[in-house]
Amino acid sequence: MVFAALMAVVAMTSLLVGTTIGLYARPSQKVHAMIMAFGTGALIQALALQLAQEGADRLMHHAHLSGLMSWMWVAGGFVAGGSVYYVGNRLIDIWGGALRHPAMAKLYLLNKKREESAAILKQLSKVELVRSLPPEDMEDVLLCVHPVVLPAGTVIFRQGEQGDALYFVDEGEVDICVPNQGSGQKRVALLGPGQSFGEMALLTGEPRTASAVALSDVELLKIDKEHFDELIDKSPNLRRSVESLNAKRLEHNVRTTQGTMDAELWQKVAVSNIQRLSRNEEVSLMQKHASAGAPLAIFMGAMMDGIPESIVIGSSFVSLASYQYTFLAAVFLSNLPEAMASSAGMAEAGFSRMRIFGLWGGLVIAGAFAAAIGNVFLLDAPPVAITLVEAVAGGGILAMVSSVMMPEAYEHGGAEVGLSTIAGFICAFLFSFI
Repeated sequence: MVFAALMAVVAMTSLLVGTTIGLYARPSQKVHAMIMAFGTGALIQALALQLAQEGADRLMHHAHLSGLMSWMWVAGGFVAGGSVYYVGNRLIDIWGGALRHPAMAKLYLLNKKREESAAILKQLSKVELVRSLPPEDMEDVLLCVHPVVLPAGTVIFRQGEQGDALYFVDEGEVDICVPNQGSGQKRVALLGPGQSFGEMALLTGEPRTASAVALSDVELLKIDKEHFDELIDKSPNLRRSVESLNAKRLEHNVRTTQGTMDAELWQKVAVSNIQRLSRNEEVSLMQKHASAGAPLAIFMGAMMDGIPESIVIGSSFVSLASYQYTFLAAVFLSNLPEAMASSAGMAEAGFSRMRIFGLWGGLVIAGAFAAAIGNVFLLDAPPVAITLVEAVAGGGILAMVSSVMMPEAYEHGGAEVGLSTIAGFICAFLFSFI
């Protein structure tokens, strides 16, 4: 039992090594991707031979099951383990555990960005001018829009001023007026929710032709001139819509648009087309959502990644002389890049180095206990029980490899990671002959 726990500690020591490298050395993403791909190949080989093949052989030779029945036990265990990992991983990600893996963190933060953008898109979906744009183009617009709240009586801009922004009315009313020939102001238009104003001066470069005053407390959405010019250059659709508005033909365009897509559907399509996450947005969202519950969720997620590996290490340990080190080496190699990337990401999220080392150190201790428990309860267990437990663990590991390690390696390493994966597979295969 003690030696089984030590074997798990040896395999998981790479977590602490990877944490040190990730926090202090900061290797390039390309190097990290190649190491991760190498570890992925090694793990796949170990899962295929040491868990799947040896498990089936154990059932055929010791439990005297047929080849098909042996395959069914192993396959059922892998499916069960993968399913448990999937469900558990989804729950932990909701609580903030996705921050433990860069690839999962990006998807998690992108979903958070979509949730936060949905509120602004709901407001924009009321605006005829904006809704005349394809919702697929809204990601660029979202980066430029910011809300403005003004009390009644506020002069938004005056006639003769240079145009500095385009406005959309979300709530309240805005009075567009010009000086009367006698005295006072003459109303040109009364704008309410869903209408826009201020675009003419931006298009022509001429001074404002009228003044805009908040008739009641108003909530506006504002796009500055600089951003408006960029959007006009990027989006012919926006230019056409604005020019159409100035030519008094917007009503016909809006009617056509509304006939094909209502506001709610437009908002949903626009949200679904938010695909990009800038580096600044990623860091900002990561710090924002690294809440008080996130460290526990990250630790639970890391345990879910690492405990199955430790159970397999413990269940297969009999003695140092007879132990096959293929799976142990594969776990060591796969843990190294995982800790490197995760530690760097958690540091960006605002976690202290002491907390990060404490998290991975706690995982090493938990892994040692899991290996000891696996050794005590599974070493002399019936062949079917051993094979089933190892297959369930293998399914969880394979689900983690396919959903986390492989996508992350390819994202940062490109097509070259295929060769690194093959190298890891071959090296692990060599270990099986030593």
